Amino acid sequence: MSDPKARGIIIGLAIGIVLVWLGVWQAAVVGAFALVGWLIGKYISREIPMLDIVLQRFFSRRIDGPRD
Repeated sequence: MSDPKARGIIIGLAIGIVLVWLGVWQAAVVGAFALVGWLIGKYISREIPMLDIVLQRFFSRRIDGPRD
């Protein structure tokens, strides 16, 4: 199942079913949670190095204190 067209069709079908079943706003919430879960999975598997850089910069300022 590495065909991009097949993946797109399956994902589109799933999104369409969720939209019809839940409604637009609830489907948006479900999609947001799915996106957060995907990002967490990518972060755990170390596939998003840019997120590591951003988190390191953010937390280093919180731990070390503000830089003047």
